[in-house]
Amino acid sequence: MVFPCRLTYIFSGSLPENASTYVIREADSQLYEGLKAGKFCYVLNSRQSGKSSLRVRTMQRLRDDGVQCAAVDLSAGGIQNVPPEQWYADLIDTLIDSFGLDLDFGDWWEANQLNSLVTRFRKFLVRIQVAEY
Repeated sequence: MVFPCRLTYIFSGSLPENASTYVIREADSQLYEGLKAGKFCYVLNSRQSGKSSLRVRTMQRLRDDGVQCAAVDLSAGGIQNVPPEQWYADLIDTLIDSFGLDLDFGDWWEANQLNSLVTRFRKFLVRIQVAEY
């Protein structure tokens, strides 16, 4: 007797957060618990090893717990040839969009023009952290 089996294989990119083919690993709980504890966490591994799927599932678990999350792809196309000012502007703009912040980016960027790029980014992070509370 033959039973039909339908498995989905995704060659590149991440699995959907509810994919039945996802294999739960120790890294799932380690990353989730570390982030919930407010720790700086990172995942280093070779290509095609499930890092993106781990991120997607962990972000969903955090969202389910009421934590706002954003994913920033630092390897996005064209990033190597971007001037530092544009790189930081793009990063901050991405975070504004991801969190749905009510912030006029142009006005904020101009108001902080005298600060270094790193200081502007730090001030932005402080501002959104304070706005959350």
